Amino acid sequence: MGVGVFDKWLQTEPVQLPAGPLQYEALVESGQIGEAELLEQLGREVARNYVTPGELALVFDDLGAPEVARYVRTNMFPAETRTRHGDFGEIVTGALYRRVRRWCVPILKLRWKQTANQAVQGTDVLAFRLRQNPPVVAVPEVKTRATRKLDLGQEAHESLEKILDKDRLDESIRFVMVRCFERQQGFLARRIAEVLRQPEHRSVERHMVFVHDHAAWKEEVVTRLAGIVKQPTELTVVKISNLQDFVARVYKAAEAQSTPKDHSRDAAA
Repeated sequence: MGVGVFDKWLQTEPVQLPAGPLQYEALVESGQIGEAELLEQLGREVARNYVTPGELALVFDDLGAPEVARYVRTNMFPAETRTRHGDFGEIVTGALYRRVRRWCVPILKLRWKQTANQAVQGTDVLAFRLRQNPPVVAVPEVKTRATRKLDLGQEAHESLEKILDKDRLDESIRFVMVRCFERQQGFLARRIAEVLRQPEHRSVERHMVFVHDHAAWKEEVVTRLAGIVKQPTELTVVKISNLQDFVARVYKAAEAQSTPKDHSRDAAA
């Protein structure tokens, strides 16, 4: 999903910045991209977060599209609505940091799920600025909600503070490092190893991303959060209309994206 698609899909909404160390940005749908194009692009982004390149060809060889689609539904994409929403929020966050904000997001964590409906332990997303001195690690805590929850900020704050415990953060950084090494990205793995090895020589930033149903959103969430945040924290709220239905349609598009085109032609022949 290119920067252009994100720029057409989301635009910044003017907000009243709270007093204190909380930095707040709201993104809303702009209406500048057609639904078909948006679903295709988001479906592709969702699919690539689950499907390792070459995996379907390895598993299916000459089988047709229906078998591929059934395998994807059963073994890759979560069936539970709550899990899909959580995964979707992480996928949007990863794409936002990687493609728009130009952070280094080395891995797509969802590819390492043991089962489709089980979350991978550790931070939701890890993003790096490895060329800075000291290198920066952004730790976004992601929450996706289709219904109103005014204490969402407090919940995210508590989760983020637990994740920022040095041992837990080191576990997540190590996970990223090992995955990069396995993919033969030696230079990147070594740079992340330096971040892991020298915790005193790294800057850790607190980030939160709320992917939220637009109609259910209340600014009181930000007001409450601002009242408890004591350290610099960046909050991004992505407001999406009819979020539950939208996520369902994106996953349907992702299933179509995961069906190899040559298999589709074979099935139609």
